[in-house]
This record gives sequence, structure tokens and C-alpha cells, in this order.
Amino acid sequence: MDDLLRKFLHPKVYIIHSDINHVVALHKPCDVLSIPNEEGKVSKNTLLQLPYDFERRCYIFPDGQKFFLLNRLDAPTSGLLIGCFDEGIAHAIRECFAKQEVRKTYYALTAYQKMPSNGVFRDVLEERRSGTHLRVTRGRGEEALTRYFLEEALSFGKIPLLKLRLQPITGRTHQLRVQCALRKLPIIGDKTYGDFVLNRKLWAILPEKRLHLQSCAIEFEYKFQGKKYLFSAQIPCAF
Repeated sequence: MDDLLRKFLHPKVYIIHSDINHVVALHKPCDVLSIPNEEGKVSKNTLLQLPYDFERRCYIFPDGQKFFLLNRLDAPTSGLLIGCFDEGIAHAIRECFAKQEVRKTYYALTAYQKMPSNGVFRDVLEERRSGTHLRVTRGRGEEALTRYFLEEALSFGKIPLLKLRLQPITGRTHQLRVQCALRKLPIIGDKTYGDFVLNRKLWAILPEKRLHLQSCAIEFEYKFQGKKYLFSAQIPCAF
């Protein structure tokens, strides 16, 4: 199954881990789309270069085989995506996400602020659309919860920054980017919620002009055919 998957992966996407049931962890780089913008159209800039079924949330291979995508990342965010080939397993793992039983770890490079070494970000977030543009703000939507840990205070060209470890409990749209920005901790390279003046100063210093947010670890236990399986994957932080 992994060989079939490799045939259609974006050239910069690769397999990190695959378990006995062919649950797969993929590494998605910055600016590759998790799914296409339009149903049925094949794009060269998506995770898999195959048509996508939005209702069943799966990519469709030419022979009809399906690859179910179980989580998504914003295009600018890099890191781990999870998928599988079996619809029953897909349902079981999606239940884990819905019940907040998936342990996810992200790293972010942000503007500097004095803050406690750890805590919880708690916000009610609302999505607002204007044409094709989506913005998320505090509002009347769903609650977003994230645990944070201050990993390191550092500087680039005498510009002070923070490296945060973030563990989202919920999975709201743009959650980490918005919650950091709301606390005057905009993530470096964020073109929507970021500090644009700070970004420009850092482009001449940092190795990459990218959103400095990466999904680096994921772990969950799912049940299939009466047995429990622990799935775990991780990658090193790129910054």
C-alpha cells in the first residue's frame, strides 16, 4: 500500500511511519495543500496528486482505492498528516480526534513577550468569510484550548523571540496562529495574523521565509476488529 501511495505523493511529501494496518504518517512541507480547493480536480500542489472526495474526506486512486485523510494542516504549516486506506479504521481514528484523545505537539517561533513557563490558551473563536478569504477572531464560535510550554528564549540579529511547544486539545481552524496572535505572540512568518514589520526584519536573518509553525508529534490509540493499536509518529523541529 505504501508503494501505491508513493506513486501519487507530491514530490516534497514523504512517508514518516506506517503501521500494520497501513495507517500512515506523512510529512507535509510548507505551502503544500492538505486537500485541493475544488472537488474532483487534480492539483500539482496538493498532498496527493489525485482527485479528492470532500464528502467522504478521501483521495481516490485510479483503480478506485481510497486514502482517507484524517487531519489537515493549513497550507503554510508544515508537519505530520495522518491517513489510512480502510474506511472502518478512518471512522475509528476520527472518533479519537472528536473525543480529544489524540495527543498533538507543535512548535512555533513567535515574537517575544514575558509569560509564564507553561499554561493554557482558552478562547472562543469565530470564523468569518469574505469571498474566498477566511479570518478567525474571538467571537461566538467554538471553544479552542491549547496547552503551551515555553521551550526557549532566543534572538536573531538582536531581535528577541520565543520558541513555544504547543499541544492543541481542540482542532479549530487557524487555532494556534490566532491564539498566539491574540496574546501578542504572533508566529514568525504568518502572513494573515502576524506582525508584518517584524516578519520583514527577520527575512534577512532567518534561513527560510516560512511560517514558523510545525506539527512535530502525534500519538493516539485506535480500535480495529476488537484489538487496540497505538500509533505514534514524530519528526524533529525544523527551526
